[in-house]
Amino acid sequence: MVNFKEDLELNTLNHSCAHMMAQAVKHLYPNAKFWVGPVVEEGFYYDMDLGDVMLTDEDIAKIEKEMKKVAKTGAKIYRREISKAEALEMFKDDPYKIDLISNMDENEQIISCYDQGDFTDLCRGPHVDNVKLCRYFKLVKHSGAYWKGDANNQVLNRVYGVCFPTQEQLDEHLALLEEAKERDHRKIGKDMQLFMSDDLIGKGLPMYLPNGYTIWTELENYIRNKERKLGYLHVMTPCVGTVQLYKTSGHWDHYKENMFPAMEVEGESFVLRPMNCPHHMRIFANRPHSYKELPIRYNEVGLVHRKEKSGQMNGLFRVQEFRQDDDHTFVMESQIEDEIADIMEIADQIYSTFGVTYRAELSTRPEDFMGEIGEHFEKFLREEVPENPLKAECYLPTVVSSLLSAHKCDVKVLHTSEKWHGVTYKEDKPALVSAIQGMKENGLYPKLLWD
Repeated sequence: MVNFKEDLELNTLNHSCAHMMAQAVKHLYPNAKFWVGPVVEEGFYYDMDLGDVMLTDEDIAKIEKEMKKVAKTGAKIYRREISKAEALEMFKDDPYKIDLISNMDENEQIISCYDQGDFTDLCRGPHVDNVKLCRYFKLVKHSGAYWKGDANNQVLNRVYGVCFPTQEQLDEHLALLEEAKERDHRKIGKDMQLFMSDDLIGKGLPMYLPNGYTIWTELENYIRNKERKLGYLHVMTPCVGTVQLYKTSGHWDHYKENMFPAMEVEGESFVLRPMNCPHHMRIFANRPHSYKELPIRYNEVGLVHRKEKSGQMNGLFRVQEFRQDDDHTFVMESQIEDEIADIMEIADQIYSTFGVTYRAELSTRPEDFMGEIGEHFEKFLREEVPENPLKAECYLPTVVSSLLSAHKCDVKVLHTSEKWHGVTYKEDKPALVSAIQGMKENGLYPKLLWD
């Protein structure tokens, strides 16, 4: 399935279609105000404030009808460069545009707008020549979305759509979307009685039914047996920890907004753990280690909890409680490269067994990364991932702000709607060496005998 964001032609076309949709909405809702309308991997969307109106399916049909009328006009799309003062005057009645303009520096960027018929929108562009080119479109879904993603802000109407150069391409894409709906894991889970959720228990807290847990158990046994043969040592740790543990590890300052609130017990603060790393570090710190023992590989199907906004939760892909098949491998720097190769081979074996399509992504160091492993590690990952026996469909070097993993390799699987998800397998075990070195000074990790 096409990636609208990466395809330059479709990116421009869909951006223009977002403007055409906004124009149609303005015709139907004269008081409408607009936030942003970007192109994303699945097409485009626009966030709109329609006052007290929350759009229904019937409203979407009316917007589509009006969009077709706009497309038939064939209005040319013109670009204008304007000053910040002109922009503020032009959009003075739209607080969302004013917010955008107020944060612009006209000395560092060109402020521009685009005109098409009776509609003008603030935009950097580029756009297609005229609105008629946007006539092969479909609005595919709609939802509510907090302005700027902040739950304290106004809820806006978010409408998603797709646009193609030809009707044939549009029809083909819509057929793929319908096929994906039939294979949606939420539908299959319900039809086959695999898992369920219950609002009384809590959103994002899935429960596995007998059929689903049977599958879970078989998969877990398969993976555990493979890990044992490869020298992994299985451990079990509690799903809670003290706040002090996460302050010492560094997670508290970086991640507390994604953790459930602390619980006070006899004067001590505890939290549900969002990751297993500190617990496994404490196991490693339980006694001194000789370099002759390395690599030491700890594994746990660990229960973790991460706070999510209700609007972001999605089936089993985005939940508040899940279990990670989580490994932490302790190595000497001289062993890192071989360990990475072995880990990637494990991933390939497991995914190949089940015929899963996947890709590898390199995440380089964020600005606030923790650890001391040098440039050679990142260089190795850049060179190793594309050449490794891990035969991913494609390799994309990216920059992702991760907590302890100053560098990591994510192996992401492809599900039926063709969107990549990183929740099923994330590989950053070797990077924990950097975390160990960076946090020893906090007293959580011991000085290794091979230092």
